[in-house]
Amino acid sequence: MTEIILFGFSGAGKSTVANLVGEKYNLRIIHPSGILRDLLENKPVDINNTRYNTGFWESEKGIKLFNSRLNQAEPLDVISDRILVQEINKGNVVIDSWSLPWLTNKGIKIYLQADLEVRANRVSKRSNISYNKAFDIIKIKDKETTNLFKRLYDFNIKQDYHVFDYKINTNNKDKLEVFKNICSYLELS
Repeated sequence: MTEIILFGFSGAGKSTVANLVGEKYNLRIIHPSGILRDLLENKPVDINNTRYNTGFWESEKGIKLFNSRLNQAEPLDVISDRILVQEINKGNVVIDSWSLPWLTNKGIKIYLQADLEVRANRVSKRSNISYNKAFDIIKIKDKETTNLFKRLYDFNIKQDYHVFDYKINTNNKDKLEVFKNICSYLELS
C-alpha cells in the first residue's frame, strides 16, 4: 500500500481524509487543488507543499479562475494531471483528485460519496458562505467539471465508478469515522 487515491465531489471529505491517511501511514500528501491554483495564478508548483481547499474555490477569485479554465483548449488541468501521474508513479503518496482514478492503473482508489445537500452544508461551513450559495456553486462545479473531463478524457466522473476499489458514503459520518473505515479497508487490502 504505497499509492492511495481519494475521489469525491466538493465537500465529500477527500482532502481532510487525505491528510489523516497520509499522516497515519507516513505518505506524501498531494492536493491537486493547490497545484491547479498555483498554475492558474502563474506560480511555481511546489509539490511538497500543495494546499488543500479551505474555501478558495468558493471565493469570487476562485470562481473566476475555475470558470477561466473551462474554456481553454488545453486547460491547466491537463498539466496538473500529468504532474499527478508522475507523482503516483513515484509511490509513497496519498492524492485527493477528481481525475486521477481514471488516468492511472496505480493505487488503491477510494470513492467518498456524499449527497449534494450534505456537501453544500459542509462547504458552507468551510467557506463561511450561505448554504444556498454553497449549493449553487458546487452544483455548477460538479456539472462543469464532469463536462470538462468528458471533453478532455472521455470519462464521466458521475457515472464511471468501476475504477474504484472501495466506496464509502460519508453522509452521516464525521471525518474520524470515515478515516477509521478507510484505514480498516486499507489494512485488509
